[in-house]
Amino acid sequence: MADTQGANVATKVATIALTAVLYALAKGATGFIHTPWGVGELLIGIFVPAFLAVVCDTWSVAIGAGMGTFIGDMLFLYPTGGTNPALSLVSGVPANFLAFLLFGWFVKRYKSWGSFVAATLSFVTLGNLVAASSIVFLGASVFVAVKPLVAAYPAEALVFGFTAFWTITMVPFIVIVVPILVRAVRPLKGRTSIITSLPEWTETGVRTPIVASLVLAAVLVAIVFLYLPGALGLASYPALADEVALAVIGFVMVVPVALAAGLSGRKT
Repeated sequence: MADTQGANVATKVATIALTAVLYALAKGATGFIHTPWGVGELLIGIFVPAFLAVVCDTWSVAIGAGMGTFIGDMLFLYPTGGTNPALSLVSGVPANFLAFLLFGWFVKRYKSWGSFVAATLSFVTLGNLVAASSIVFLGASVFVAVKPLVAAYPAEALVFGFTAFWTITMVPFIVIVVPILVRAVRPLKGRTSIITSLPEWTETGVRTPIVASLVLAAVLVAIVFLYLPGALGLASYPALADEVALAVIGFVMVVPVALAAGLSGRKT
């Protein structure tokens, strides 16, 4: 029994370390590309912890994602002026931990392809909202570069802007790359203790959550364009733009996973 428990702990530690290292390296690929506001980065390497959350222990991956985002920020983003240690700790670390904890739990509990797509959109958006809110409401107190932003833009506009930018650039890479990686590691099933769950995505409940996710994503993209200043934008109605945008973010986080859970059925 003691040997089994020790092996289990060792596997969890190895999973945490693997997630942290791979995620940090993935962040380095785009660490030099900042968001349009100069804080944070374009992060297409988000598919790394998403893939690991699908096939490995959920808690271990969530912890590793939090650690990996901090390590990656310090090695690659901090030198370019896009963050600092305090901002990474209050925004990126909790956002990544929460997002991949919920994402990993959901995709293992509700096993359809539609549930995977819905979880990607919903929980990535949630994580980005947490990160964006932390930057806007706490960032100025820990990172000087945030002060001009919060002085120049309404808080709601910044929260929506960060959330929408990250979500729109992250979700496609997760949905496309993760299934490819899952197929690639399938021969390792039973050969390593780190891979604990290889999904057999079914068609159960697939259509409605995917359609809902695509519609909400399209609405989110449309609002991004409408939000821009100028003749096509909502510059004349800033309060309306903020309220509608934040309402859409709320729907994006709730509707797809609710539909997927209801249609796929709970798996035990």
